[in-house]
Amino acid sequence: MTHAAPREITYARVAAIALPVVLSNAMVPLQGAIDTAIIGNLGQASYLAAVALGAAIITLLFVVFNFLQMGVSGLTAQALGADDRRRVMNTLARAGVIALAIAAVLILAKLPLRAGAMTLFAGSAEAKALGSAYVDIRIWGAPAELLNYAVMGWFAGQGMTRRLFEIQMVISLTNIALNLIFVLGFGWGVEGVALGTVLAVSCGLGLGLWRVRQRALQIAPPDWRFDWARILNPAELTQVMALNRDIFIRTLMLTSSFAWMTRLGSLQGDIVLAANGILLQFLYLASHALDGFAIAAEALVGQALGAQSRARLRRAAVVSSVSAVALAALIALALSLLADPIVRLFTNVEAVRAVAQAHALWATLLPLVAVMAYQFDGIFIGATEGPLMRNAMIISAAVFFPLSYAMTEAYGNHGLWGALWIWMTLRAVTLAFAYPRLEARAIPA
Repeated sequence: MTHAAPREITYARVAAIALPVVLSNAMVPLQGAIDTAIIGNLGQASYLAAVALGAAIITLLFVVFNFLQMGVSGLTAQALGADDRRRVMNTLARAGVIALAIAAVLILAKLPLRAGAMTLFAGSAEAKALGSAYVDIRIWGAPAELLNYAVMGWFAGQGMTRRLFEIQMVISLTNIALNLIFVLGFGWGVEGVALGTVLAVSCGLGLGLWRVRQRALQIAPPDWRFDWARILNPAELTQVMALNRDIFIRTLMLTSSFAWMTRLGSLQGDIVLAANGILLQFLYLASHALDGFAIAAEALVGQALGAQSRARLRRAAVVSSVSAVALAALIALALSLLADPIVRLFTNVEAVRAVAQAHALWATLLPLVAVMAYQFDGIFIGATEGPLMRNAMIISAAVFFPLSYAMTEAYGNHGLWGALWIWMTLRAVTLAFAYPRLEARAIPA
């Protein structure tokens, strides 16, 4: 098969990959922000606290499996860089099988998983009851959620980020519409928010699978079929699951750290828990926008390694990172200027507003601290360097857990946010030390 000449890695090309992700991912926190605003304006802090608890648990249950997106992205990029289109197709098929198997386990183990996760958090009885109802509904969306991870990772690894934009637009707009209908129209409250999300993600998956079929007709070899013997080959599954295991451990540490932050907030009462839930929307907005450049790094770094080009790998890392830092500065400035009206939009509970406004600067400036942690994640995902990512996150989390507890005890919620800044810095520094190993891999034997 003839190899096409690789395209030059320019700022324009990185932006072309990143911009659709920035736009599509901006819809995710916007969707969450609208959910928060709908619930927050019902006049009860316990409703807001319930969504914060339920969302934290669902994040813990689902996002730990985003190795389906990360692993598929890196493996697809490297297969495409090596011009192995059969492997590009098999990568997605194998991930789909794994996604459905995990989803089945989550649904079957719904009650003990929810009960165990709920013990991690403090909160009022009402907030916990409503949070449990939220989790019980959202868990039924596991097949669609996990398959979406695989589909989005497959397109991301090929640099086809417009597909991510389309899928996320369908999910977000459908979710916003359904939540307005279910919560404000039907009065279903927290349960309505959960149901709207499940149905919206299912709609997004439908579009994603249609786009997969279109792409397969373009790139699949003429004789390619679903070769289940190859897809389920024990040796290949073992190799994929080794990568998935390392990314799973890394993501478990990541989500556990955020869950720990939610717990330390909940120990300070429903008002602080609700305020932190609002401020975390600032972080989610920034991280989802910056994820565009991390995904650009995934695709370009993976393709550079597949082509065994050290120069292209370095160029991909530098150009995507410089672009990400510039965007982080713009986001931090915008959030700092708009913090007060955004907080007021989220809730009409004055006590929650006061606490959120008092701590807003920690959240608005955090993108400047966190941006390189996100970028190195993208670079190492593209390189499928699971062990290095795992070890870096274990070190960072091992520092964060005791440090955040001590700082919260000493300085209250300000100490908790300060510890989060330190954790983000550690994530970037630990991966920066490991980066030279990636360039060493890109030198042909």
